[in-house]
Amino acid sequence: MLQIDNAMRSVVTKGVVSQMEGVKDVSPPEGMKYAPAILSLHPERMPLGLVSIGDDKSRVIRVAGEARNRYGNTVPVIAIARQAFAGNENVTDIILPASIERLAAGAFAGCINLRSITIPKKIKTIRAGTFAGCIRLENVYYEGSLEDWRKVNIVHGRYEVDFGPLIPGTPVQTVLAERQFSIPGNEALFSANLHFRCALKDKESEEERRNGYI
Repeated sequence: MLQIDNAMRSVVTKGVVSQMEGVKDVSPPEGMKYAPAILSLHPERMPLGLVSIGDDKSRVIRVAGEARNRYGNTVPVIAIARQAFAGNENVTDIILPASIERLAAGAFAGCINLRSITIPKKIKTIRAGTFAGCIRLENVYYEGSLEDWRKVNIVHGRYEVDFGPLIPGTPVQTVLAERQFSIPGNEALFSANLHFRCALKDKESEEERRNGYI
């Protein structure tokens, strides 16, 4: 469970993703590549995972909530695969749809100019190294509440225990040593501003555009 302390600057606010500074009304890049995200007895219905954004050089990248699979069916996009955005030095803002459930390790590694990202409420674990090298990340827009965020398992350490022999007459083993290791790669999430209860929408409304939120 994530513990929020003074090292993490949390901004609790109600808002929408369209309020992200510099984000414009963009469509998902045409060069995105997908692969089945899970195995199923009905492959024609399998949800997809984003495996590559191709050669897109856009500063703002919006991931589609749905995509067409090899069978011609429109299915949900539920995962961002390992290295999908890795090494992209152009992107500054990433907009993930509410359908995303999994972020693979290293998904955004090396995005050194990434400044803001949306994270859906369905995300339960952020694996080691997911945000490695995202040294300029300033704002995380989270769909859920502060309490939801505290339940997200952000992998940044590993705890180990060395056990000795059983204590005579009991099923309990003696503890010889305990260790806590730091796992680098997600430090950016602990220094970014967190914005909660943000609505993750595929497109902003005409009203929002007229009101100048973008």
